[in-house]
Amino acid sequence: MKLPEIFANPVNVRSFAAGTPIFKAGDDSGEMFVVQSGSVDIILNGTVVETVGTDGFFGEISLIEDAPRAADAIAREDCRLLPVNKHHFLYMVDEMPQFALHVMKGMADRLRRADKRAEM
Repeated sequence: MKLPEIFANPVNVRSFAAGTPIFKAGDDSGEMFVVQSGSVDIILNGTVVETVGTDGFFGEISLIEDAPRAADAIAREDCRLLPVNKHHFLYMVDEMPQFALHVMKGMADRLRRADKRAEM
């Protein structure tokens, strides 16, 4: 399942130039993002912990928890992002259970990578 195919709606696509903040730690949540093109750095305490590229997604934890952002997201290169608000997210979880599994797998992959970094 490629998330951009699910959410492809040219009206909602947002473009960010390289170096532009998408959100900062502490910002209110409200949407996650799917990377249609380009890449985004996820920065925690001044350290890039992940670079999310085309077909990847980020911001889902804050959306699910309905909590402030825990990290910064900065466009690493020019990028086009598809926003997914909470209403759309819940609709997709309800109507397409594979979507929920895809998001959970992405979260699990990130957790495993974070555990490996912590072991170093």
